[in-house]
Amino acid sequence: MRYVTAIVLALAMSIGTAWAPAAFAAGNEQKLSLDQVPAPVKATMEKEAKGGTIADVTKETEKGKTFYEAHIMKDGKDRYVNVREDGKVLKRESAKKEAKEDAKEAKRSTK
Repeated sequence: MRYVTAIVLALAMSIGTAWAPAAFAAGNEQKLSLDQVPAPVKATMEKEAKGGTIADVTKETEKGKTFYEAHIMKDGKDRYVNVREDGKVLKRESAKKEAKEDAKEAKRSTK
């Protein structure tokens, strides 16, 4: 019985430590409303969403750099736009590409 308990405990600890980096990585995101972002960011996001709607906005920090990501729904397609605090577009991507990058990041953080 002790042997089984030891195995179960070891397995639980290894799973917990494998998921810990992903949990901490998710802590770098903060959901915001469009009115809460700086004016240059809001203007860029509205320009990028022209003819569509901004579903949600998150403030993210990666490698010490802060940016805002907008989820834009336009023409039945989902897109994501990353914008620096000064309003410059850092990256535009489709929902499919975003999902691939999220999966890649999650895999990287569990190693």
